[in-house]
Amino acid sequence: MLKRFLKKHGWRYIPGFLFLLISSYITTLAPIALGHAIDYMDMDASLIDKNLVYRQAGYIILIAAGVFVTRYIWRYFIIGNSRFLENFLREELFVKLENLPVSYLSKQRSGDLMAYAVNDVGAVRMTFGQVVSMSVSGLSTAVMAVYSMVTEVDPKLTFLAMLPVPVAIFIIVKLGGIVRRKFRRVQALFSELSGEVNETIMGVQVVKSFAKEKERLEEFSGISKTMFDANVNLADTSSLIWPSISVVFGLCYAIGLVVGGHMVLDGSLTVGALVTFNGSLLLVQQPVMSLGRIINMLQRGLASYKRLQLILEQPGIPEEELEDAKEPVDGDVEIRNLTFRYPGTENDALKGISIHLPKGGTLGVVGPTGSGKTTLMHLLLKMYDVPPQSIYIGGTDITQIPAKAVRERAGFVPQDGFLFSASIRDNIKFYQPGATDEQMIRAATIASVHTDIAGFPDGYDTQVGERGTHLSGGQKQRIALARALIRNPQLLILDDTLSAVDNHTEQQILGRLADYYDGRTTVIVSHRLSVVRHAQEIVFIKDGQIAERGTHDQLMAQDGLYAHMYRQQEEGGDCDA
Repeated sequence: MLKRFLKKHGWRYIPGFLFLLISSYITTLAPIALGHAIDYMDMDASLIDKNLVYRQAGYIILIAAGVFVTRYIWRYFIIGNSRFLENFLREELFVKLENLPVSYLSKQRSGDLMAYAVNDVGAVRMTFGQVVSMSVSGLSTAVMAVYSMVTEVDPKLTFLAMLPVPVAIFIIVKLGGIVRRKFRRVQALFSELSGEVNETIMGVQVVKSFAKEKERLEEFSGISKTMFDANVNLADTSSLIWPSISVVFGLCYAIGLVVGGHMVLDGSLTVGALVTFNGSLLLVQQPVMSLGRIINMLQRGLASYKRLQLILEQPGIPEEELEDAKEPVDGDVEIRNLTFRYPGTENDALKGISIHLPKGGTLGVVGPTGSGKTTLMHLLLKMYDVPPQSIYIGGTDITQIPAKAVRERAGFVPQDGFLFSASIRDNIKFYQPGATDEQMIRAATIASVHTDIAGFPDGYDTQVGERGTHLSGGQKQRIALARALIRNPQLLILDDTLSAVDNHTEQQILGRLADYYDGRTTVIVSHRLSVVRHAQEIVFIKDGQIAERGTHDQLMAQDGLYAHMYRQQEEGGDCDA
């Protein structure tokens, strides 16, 4: 992952580090210039050479300008490059999420996935931007400052004043380890909190309809309080670092003043040299003080990078599954003794399913909830790994056909009728961005939603809201149906698509679809048997197995499970005779 980024953008670090080192060197010249200026003034007023003092003042101004220019340049390259890294990681993560199989994504909380893109990517960016620059800048400045103290002032004074510094480093390293462990706890709680907020927002209608606002608030408050306590605990530990370092460096300054003061009194050290020493010691203090922040940010970045690696290293959909088919994907759909079990489960979701659907034919799939109907549809679309020699399209094993090719020939309409937070026009044209408005209106008319859309103030430009919250359940399903129809698919799969529409609208849609079905292979899954009664074959699935099969009339004559369900729906007004 990083190799590809560094190969493309790594060169930016070279000029960045070069100007960073130049900036560090220029910074260490300021105390020396100030010390020389004080020495030039530490004499009788009549003996002071104003030109020398003005010259040192000019040097200090030039040093400030040099620091400004070089700092701007290295920040442009190093900090700017970290933004390139942030963008690179987000794109890599987004592509990975798109490429991960449904079986993996279905096990993840949306809050965790959002935390990857927000928290973790940001932490890695800080590590490769501020942490890297602060580390190199601090180390180079400290080394150059110590060298200046030794060469420009006095080695013995430098040694004595620097004795407490290892204690400061020990404190920072020790507390940094504690901060790292506590931060991991905060990260985990952030993911949990994000998931809780996301679920509440997505399920706000359910929460309100059951008047569970208070209970959800209590659950959220509990997680929020736990996260608050964890953050306070983290802050308590982090807040010890700066005061501890201040105490240690206070001791360094005290040693410098006491020893250096005596040296000034006995004439072995000038006042200007002592000022240079204290100024250089300040340059050493700043990076050591920043060491705690560096360690904290580094630990966060490393923890976040490991989290990102875990998901980026997950096996995605193989490249060959994203290729186009070598030959057109068309023909009969045949399922031969299909048995399927979801990964990590002990029971078969489907057992011994065998179905032959001729090209252009219509298959109805019915059965009680949880019987395996949707699982069968997902396997037809290769959403999960299909067992070899179990599903064939045009005589070719589906495992030998790229998933992209299978899905591009299909139009799938799920029961939930998921819509993107965009306009109705964008949602219907999602499969076919280049479709004309005439094609869009025709698809909407077949789906019996054109009249509804025409009644909206903004028509097809109406914004549907997040997940289609501005529309009714029936409108969402019909727009999702139009989205599949505009694609003009060879294989149309309707997974309980009309569950949210009334009987009149259902019959209207079925009537318009009758001509549309002509020549297209169609699979209709429905719990309302009136939707599938005209199918050429109907299979009744129960407990993952085909319990009954035949046409509507044949199944009614058998007087079995299908006939019993049909009469129940007819008596309840949920099925038209």
